[in-house]
Amino acid sequence: MPKPGTSLVQAARFLGIDQSSLYMALQKGQIPTHRKDGRTVISQGALMEYQARNRPNF
Repeated sequence: MPKPGTSLVQAARFLGIDQSSLYMALQKGQIPTHRKDGRTVISQGALMEYQARNRPNF
């Protein structure tokens, strides 16, 4: 069964960014979220897509 969602703290750690940067990306609609049991969570797929879009091009 797939993981139901990642907490915002875990998402920031996964992306290697601070929480304020994550919240800014969420406000801009760059990462979709959903509610699960009263908590805001992010799917692993959404995190992977955001990470791929924001990878530096060398």
